[in-house]
Amino acid sequence: MARSSPGVDRVVTLLNFLSSRPGESFGVSELARRLDLNKATAHSMLASLTDAGYLLRHPADKTYSLGPAVIALGSSAVRQFLPVDYATDEMRGLADELGVQCVAGAVVGGEIVFLAKAGHPKPLGTNIAPGQRLPLAPPLGTVYMAWALPEEIDAWLAKLGPDVTAEQKGHFVEALDLVRRRGYATGLEAIAKLRLSRALAGAQAGGDDLQRQRLRDIVEGLVDELAHEESVLSGLTSSEFDAARSFQVSHISAPVFDAEARVAMALNLIDLPRRLTGEQIETHAGRLVESTRRVTKAIGGREPELKEST
Repeated sequence: MARSSPGVDRVVTLLNFLSSRPGESFGVSELARRLDLNKATAHSMLASLTDAGYLLRHPADKTYSLGPAVIALGSSAVRQFLPVDYATDEMRGLADELGVQCVAGAVVGGEIVFLAKAGHPKPLGTNIAPGQRLPLAPPLGTVYMAWALPEEIDAWLAKLGPDVTAEQKGHFVEALDLVRRRGYATGLEAIAKLRLSRALAGAQAGGDDLQRQRLRDIVEGLVDELAHEESVLSGLTSSEFDAARSFQVSHISAPVFDAEARVAMALNLIDLPRRLTGEQIETHAGRLVESTRRVTKAIGGREPELKEST
């Protein structure tokens, strides 16, 4: 097994940290503290990345953010990700027909990376930019994990931490089973999810023991909150979905499968109407699944056989 380079690892950690916080910028001291770096090392690394265009240095407050070279790099990567090419027209059609945004995402290096989007954010709506990342950790990523291998699901659940209860794990196992049977995933509480993703990203970025403990406390509280909220929607039967009961839904996601019946990427409907009835959720989800099945067929993919849960 090849040995990793500490210098390269530091650069990757820095870029991942900044990409998980779009629109934010940080000074040398704060980045060194958050990423557990020597200040001189951090300064040298930031200077080199700025010279190469991967970072921008604000002339007034001397803070750093992602630069234009990252955009070019991301655009080139997206062009190499074949399923996105076949999904573009479907994404535009969904955005226009349903009045939402449609975002394509894939799992890259243990994170959820957004690759492309169609539609425009509503005032005060969700604004996701291509290249933005989220941690692949519960409750995020059910659409990717529902068809994953058992060992991959175990690794995903392990990110809940050592103190997670069997009941909490059970919530997510049941949710994955339901996603497989329905063919799509839904989510509630977008604000709580965003708080959770930032807390998880911060927990992975370092800091002192007190900071890490505070972040773990935040993560545990949000996992409990989201597990409960997700189970409300995940536990609905078909007859309850047909009822007029309404829900605040953050997203509806469906998978695109590759030739090995693995999830190649997912299409996600976001910026949905503030309240959707169960029937409307099924209508939106049905339209989304129609599109992902066409993309699966276009790339030579195949849907996995549904297996009964044990």
